[in-house]
This record gives sequence, C-alpha cells and structure tokens, in this order.
Amino acid sequence: MASRREMMVIVRSTSKTSLSRATGRPARRARVASAADDLSSAPDGASGNFERLIARNAWLFPAPELDAEREALDAFWRQKGAIDGSMRAALVEMGKDLATEEAARELYGDPEALGHAVERLEALLPNGTSVARMLWHCPEVLKLPLSEIAQRMIALKRAFPRADAERILEGNPGALLTDDLERVAAALEELQREFPRVDMNAVVNFEPHVVHESLPSRVRAIKGVKPGNRSPSLRAFYPPPSDAPDGRTEPASNAALFAKVFLLETDGCYPRSNF
Repeated sequence: MASRREMMVIVRSTSKTSLSRATGRPARRARVASAADDLSSAPDGASGNFERLIARNAWLFPAPELDAEREALDAFWRQKGAIDGSMRAALVEMGKDLATEEAARELYGDPEALGHAVERLEALLPNGTSVARMLWHCPEVLKLPLSEIAQRMIALKRAFPRADAERILEGNPGALLTDDLERVAAALEELQREFPRVDMNAVVNFEPHVVHESLPSRVRAIKGVKPGNRSPSLRAFYPPPSDAPDGRTEPASNAALFAKVFLLETDGCYPRSNF
C-alpha cells in the first residue's frame, strides 16, 4: 500500500497533466514538432526553410528599388566613355545630391532626357571633349542653359586665349561656373610677372584647377611670403643669390612642378567677400 508521501506525489503529477491538457500545451508541442518536421524535410536543409520563411513573410521584405533605371544610366555613361566603374557609379548617383526639384530629378534619373541634354552640350564643346569626365568633376554644369554655357565658354577662351580650352573643360569644368574670369586671368598675368621663367599657360594646361575664383587670393599669398620664409621648393622658382651653394644661375621653369608647388603652398587660400 502506498505511503502518504507517495500518494501526494501521484496527486501532484496528475494535477500537472490535467492542467497541461486544459491549457493546450500538447497543441503547442504539435506545432513545434511540425516545424521541426518542416525543417528536416526541406530539400535544402536550413536554407530551404529560410527561403520558405521569407516567402511566407514577403510583406516584411520590400524589394529594393532600382534596377532598370540604374542599369540604364550605367549603360548610358559607359557608352559616353566612362570606362572606370567608380566614375560611372558617381555619375549614376550624381542626381541625388543635386536634384532638389522635380525637373532636375527627371533630368538626372532619366537616361533619355539625360542623353538629349548631354548631346546638346557635346555640340558646344571642342571635338574630343569627354562630357562624362566633365560631369564627373562638376555635374552642376548640366543645369546651365545652353546659351549661358556658350557665353561662358567664349569668356573662358577670351580670358585664357593660349590655354587648352578642352583640357580646362575636362579637368576643371567648374571654371564655367566662375563669374569673373577676367579677374582670374588678371591674377594669372600677375603670377606670370612674379615668375617670368614659368609658362603660366602650360601651368593651366597641366593643372586646370588653377583657373578658380580663389586664384587672386592665392597669388597675393604667394607674393606675400618673405624671402626668408620661402620653402626650398618655392625658392627654386625665384632667381638664386649670386653665392647659391648649389651653383644655380637661373630659377626653375618646370610648369608641372610649379603647378604642384603653387597649389600646395597656397592651400587654404579661398576668396573672401571683399575679393
């Protein structure tokens, strides 16, 4: 005969079984077992189960936007000569930061509209100018009316008649956005007088970014450096003293080297409101 203690254990066990039946635990166990069966019977194991999970909850995972439009833009810029993938990616994305109006969004995001705008721009440019490279440097140019672009190109050619216009437009299309090119050209002439041995037109051809509204302040900065404070690189372009230890008798004249030294020495010189 069972003892009193054993009887209490039996009663408690029976009560728990009854409670679990009342609360539906067996049903939950059945669902868990069914899910386990689904997982074990999936043709691809866990990956098949994951795909099934995604399919059942597709509303939680919206399809990414893109594709046809972005691919069309990528193909468009490839056709225009943008072979480098990073350049094409930048050209495809360029409208996001610039397109603040509906018309601009349509222009930058629609390959057909963009194609018409680029073709009109190409008709104004010197033969061989890469519009893709231009817009990679300065996509804002495409927003200018064609008549204004033509006027600015004429002003650029007048301001720098001996410089390579194609080289400037490709390397520094932002020059077309400069409002006072005559003032920039006057600063280049002043720089030429300061360094008569250096061909400043060759400097511009090598480094088109010299043509910038900051050029007047850069020229003032370089002229304001006292002889004793000039760096060795800058001193090389000034007439050497008669007792120069290196035996130089003439200042350096390499335009490419001067362009690098000039921009480095005047880094941080930008136009202020009174310039």
